[in-house]
Amino acid sequence: MLFEILTTSLMGGIALKAFSKSRGLSSNDSGKIQRIMSLAGLNVRDGKDTLTTQLVKKKQFEWGWEYKFRIPLGRSFTDYEAKQHVFEDGLNNRRKHITFNDLRQMDFNKDLLQQLQQLWKAKLTEQKEIELSYDGLLIVRVYDKPLAKEVLFTSGKGWRVPVGVTRAMNEFKYHDFEMVPHVVLGGATRYGKSNFINSMITSLVRSEPSSVNFYLIDLKGGVELCDYENMKQTISIAYEPHEALHTLQLAYDQMRNIQRELKRRGKKNVQEACIKDRYFVVIDEVGELNAAEAVTKEEKRLKLECQTIMSQIERLGAGLGFRLVVATQYPVGDVIPRQVKQNADAKLCFRVQSGVASRVVLDAEGAEALPMVKGRAIYQTADKREILQTPLITPQIIHDTIQPHIITKGERVEETAIQPRRTDTVTFEEV
Repeated sequence: MLFEILTTSLMGGIALKAFSKSRGLSSNDSGKIQRIMSLAGLNVRDGKDTLTTQLVKKKQFEWGWEYKFRIPLGRSFTDYEAKQHVFEDGLNNRRKHITFNDLRQMDFNKDLLQQLQQLWKAKLTEQKEIELSYDGLLIVRVYDKPLAKEVLFTSGKGWRVPVGVTRAMNEFKYHDFEMVPHVVLGGATRYGKSNFINSMITSLVRSEPSSVNFYLIDLKGGVELCDYENMKQTISIAYEPHEALHTLQLAYDQMRNIQRELKRRGKKNVQEACIKDRYFVVIDEVGELNAAEAVTKEEKRLKLECQTIMSQIERLGAGLGFRLVVATQYPVGDVIPRQVKQNADAKLCFRVQSGVASRVVLDAEGAEALPMVKGRAIYQTADKREILQTPLITPQIIHDTIQPHIITKGERVEETAIQPRRTDTVTFEEV
């Protein structure tokens, strides 16, 4: 009897305290953030005065809290962005609390002590994560739970491919190639860049098997894209720079064929002409086509020609059904042709080694501060920038998807000789 009374009182006390915390009554992250800013040297001395960061607004969401601060004159967003790891470490250097929502999920018909122990153990390993952005005010988003470190592959629909899961509500983000036709990828080796390319190709084959066409260039020795060599959707594949020029030339010729057909029909783009086919030119390790690193004049001429065709495909290809996807694991200097990067409104960057490398891909720092988690990336479009976890795809999923579409070289030659639609003709939808 005494034990039941004590247990009930204990649980009631915990629930009351947890309830007050869940209602935000004890939330002190804003004050702690301002103190961290002060200790991190972000205040500004103006004569005898000290200018500090001022809290303007705070709001609670299901995922955590958003704080907006006015920063003092003499400070820029870059100053705060460089201290992101300091804010994150400081916020996680705190006592862990069991909330009212945690208690609501407990089963009071089972061992309460064991459930509390398990809950407390989970709390000890739980880490808050933050995101910083700027729109005239410094925006600090504090997420109660970290972003998942692994997300399973899921197919997209039509020309929309899965990019990854965002922190807010664990929402899945998709990239629509009809809306944003070209993408630049970057990131250090083994952080998820090639995995994303495989995920993208697999999703497109699953959703549009009869309309998707690939020109694949794998300049990492063929280790990444060789699985798709005998897939009927693959028009051409290259493993060396001289082969890349041939593949790019084939893509360019087909693009001009479509352009002539549109002109003949008096249409402005493939959507208006009801053309079903889309052509994806995928280049894994575009840095191998950097003319500045050429050893001989002939090699330099070849690489310059490749870059010229890439730029033409990107400038002219959007309305003609061509989509360019270029990737590099060495984002330094002009490794990504400038015209290619400027015309790509979508960029996906995994962790890189420095702020310089991040600027090469994103035109901004940030990717160097990503956690050392495979698949973690920054997805940036013309109007938005988000951190997300890209989906993990397994070799078995790739195999099961492409196996029904594998043909032999003999079948490929015979099909091209009898019906050369992939290089000479255009398929239309019925209207």
